[in-house]
Amino acid sequence: MKKLLLLFSLVLVTTVSFGQTIDNQFYFRVGYSSPSWSQFDLSEDLWTNTGIDSKVGAHFELGSIFMLKRILDADNMSFGINVDYLYANYNNFSGQEGSQEINLGHLKVGSKIGPSFTYSPVDNMAFDIYVKADFGWAAAAVIYEEEPGDADDYYVASPSVGVSTGLNFRYGVLILGAEFNTINKELESDDYSGLYLQEIIDEGFGTGGNTTKSKLPVMNFTIGLSF
Repeated sequence: MKKLLLLFSLVLVTTVSFGQTIDNQFYFRVGYSSPSWSQFDLSEDLWTNTGIDSKVGAHFELGSIFMLKRILDADNMSFGINVDYLYANYNNFSGQEGSQEINLGHLKVGSKIGPSFTYSPVDNMAFDIYVKADFGWAAAAVIYEEEPGDADDYYVASPSVGVSTGLNFRYGVLILGAEFNTINKELESDDYSGLYLQEIIDEGFGTGGNTTKSKLPVMNFTIGLSF
């Protein structure tokens, strides 16, 4: 047993000490987006008490990591600048109130940029951690029954800024990611100026809030290719 542990330790040390030269990366990825029950300053109990008991989402991203190799004189680690040129994120809450189907969906589109740190323990494998400013260029939301196109009123938001933190695992050209994103949006009725979705939700859920901004925290899990 001791010999096996010693052999394993030697293999581990040898493997970890063999790093790769880290290069710039370009990636695209898609995945599952899990909106928090605390979106719109609510809780899971408040959602389910009104019949909304399901939430789903999807995420798409296109970006690059530019390695700043001169900061660290090492072949297996590097600071960098992580840029998402474009992302699109859609979340939907749904449920049933009596015989009526209820849905609340919202779409966000934007870009992100921030510092990253990459560590490559073995050849062809790397981990990236990052913090990025999220520039949400556009957002829209709708409350509907069966299809978003059937809704009478839509809500749109002007640009705003949020924060994203995450971790990537890369092996060869495969990239897996987990990211927590939080951003506040002032979603205003497209038909009635001065009417905000957060006010509608506060009234409908009886929360009595006094803000027009909606908090939209979300967790994204993605898979894609990185070159």
